[in-house]
Formats: sequence, structure tokens, C-alpha cells
Amino acid sequence: MYGMDGAAKKVNYNMGQYFCKMSIGDQMQMQIKQWPPWSDLPSDLASNIAERLGPIELLSFRSVCKAWNSASSTASAKNESTPDFEPWFLLYAEDSDHNCQLVTESGKKFSVRLPELDGTTCLASNQGWLLLFKKQGLEGEAVGNCVGTSSMFFFRPFSKTKIDLPGCPFLELSDHVAAFSCAPTSRDCTVCVINRVNDYELKLHLLRRGAKEWFQYDIPCSGIGTINCGVYHTQKQEFYVFDRRDRVLIIASTIHNPLSWRFSRWSSEYSVGPKSDFIAYASYFKNTDMKKKLGLPDDVDVSFSTCGTQRKSGDLDSFVYSERISGDSVEESKSRQLKGVWIYPKFCQVPPKEETW
Repeated sequence: MYGMDGAAKKVNYNMGQYFCKMSIGDQMQMQIKQWPPWSDLPSDLASNIAERLGPIELLSFRSVCKAWNSASSTASAKNESTPDFEPWFLLYAEDSDHNCQLVTESGKKFSVRLPELDGTTCLASNQGWLLLFKKQGLEGEAVGNCVGTSSMFFFRPFSKTKIDLPGCPFLELSDHVAAFSCAPTSRDCTVCVINRVNDYELKLHLLRRGAKEWFQYDIPCSGIGTINCGVYHTQKQEFYVFDRRDRVLIIASTIHNPLSWRFSRWSSEYSVGPKSDFIAYASYFKNTDMKKKLGLPDDVDVSFSTCGTQRKSGDLDSFVYSERISGDSVEESKSRQLKGVWIYPKFCQVPPKEETW
């Protein structure tokens, strides 16, 4: 063993004395600073770890740093292709700390921080994407890149991807329903938003991928009641807008054909069956016992507004109805008002160049 000269021994002794005088916390901080940053973990090792994670763990893994987010793209694609996922329920925009409650298909509940959903209302949900509306901020500042006092944007909670839409065509919501044809990253994506103007007229707003302005149309509607839900028929390339009774407005809109619409009845032609166009799920919130899964006692006076979702089930489109569940109070304003959305846990990585409309 080599010895140390007098000067080296003195330096080593002084450093040892200094380290002993440090608090335990300071010593730990000093040791932590010597560790390499998480981003230095080899990408192949990070990818190998990500492949073994479940959806919630993968969401946390991706938020650590950009390197881990990139390394987990293979795992994201694997989750993306997993068939027969049942929709999850996301309770949002209630907590001032931006905490949302996410309930999985098995009933497990997680708290996730999603500040992007603060002050928003979800109009449509499809393939893991949410179409969100947001009013102007409390102090009058503009929100998003919209001209005016409101904005609309797409958001994918599991990848934290956001795509802003151009100039919002309305300032506030009044029973608006919406649907979009496919993922907003697709060149074929069309957004359809519709609301009632009066007892005799509906206002239709359409926006195609890449367009900078919305097309708006007035549709006579004396034969349809309060509109409740919108969905897209993939094979027929048509939007279906349902009322709360048995009527449906069918809107055909493609790039190569002019806009057209027609009214029909909601009958066995559109319900579950061998010849059906859709697999539809009504009263899904109640049937899945979601209030209990959220940990809310039966005697708590709560009103829910839920946004449905849709997906492709084999050769058919399936969708969950949007719902309004009233509380026990005679005056709804006295009930606790909560908002939720059904969403499929999709994790596809979106290239930066596709994060614009």
C-alpha cells in the first residue's frame, strides 16, 4: 500500500473533519449530486424498463425527462395496439391543484396532475384524444391561439400532446355536442360541432385538417329534440347526432362531396345487432357503478356531466353516450357539479411536426 506525504495527509484529514461536521441531510444531498442524471440512463435499458410497465406507470415514466419519453415510444406503440380495452373514466377540472381522478376498467383509482384541463369542458372523446373548449380567463386574457374570448384544442392526456385549433366559432357553450372523424394527426380529420340556435334551427360548425377557418351552416330542425350526443360512422363517413328520444341527424361531409344532411329514426337499424351500424352504451355511468368507484357515498348530493367516447370494435363503431346525471337537490345549482369524460388509454407517440393543425 502506498503511503501519503504530510501535505496529502493534512488535506485528507481536513476534508474528513469537514464532512463529519455536515448534517446528515447535507451529506445525502452531496452524494445525490454525484449521481448521474436520469437522462444518462442508456436508451436501450430505459426502453427495456418501459416495456414492463403498466399504463399508469408508463405515464409516470414518460414524464421524468425527454430522454425517457423518447425511449418509451416502443412501449407506447405496444399499448396502442392492445385490443379490447374498456374505456376509463377521467374526473377533471375540480381540484385547484390540477389533480384529476382516473378510474381504470378494473376500478382502480389514480390521481393524475393535468393542468391542461383546468377550466375546460370536453366536447368529444375518440381514440384517446379529447376535444376541449375553454373560455377566456378570469382576468380577460386570451386563451390559446383563438381570436376572441374562447378556444378549442385537442389534448391527449397519456402523452401530454396538445393541438390548438384556429379561431373558435362560438364564445360559450349552450348544449353543444361534437365529434371528430379520426385522430387529429390524420390528414383526413374533420371536426363537427353542432348546437341549437332556437326551436327551429341548428348551427353546424365544420373544420377540416389544415383549414384555418370553420365552415358554418344553418340546419332546419323542427323534427329533432334536445341534441345529446355526436358520433362518427367510419365506414359511411358520416356524422350522427342523436337527440334524447329516437331521432338522429345524419351529416355527410367529405372533401370530394358537398355537404348534405338528413333526419332519421333511431331504430334497430342503428342499435346493437347483426345488421347494426353501431354498438351503443347508454347509462354507462350508472351501469359501471362509477360513483362508488370514485369513492363518493350515495348520500352525497352530486350532479355529473359526462362526455361519451367512441372507438372501433371490429367492423363496427361503438360509442358511450354523453350523460347528465342530476343530484338529489330540487335546485340543481345547489348540487356539487362535477365533469367527467370516458377515454380509451392510448399512448401513441406523436412526432413534433404533427402537433400542429
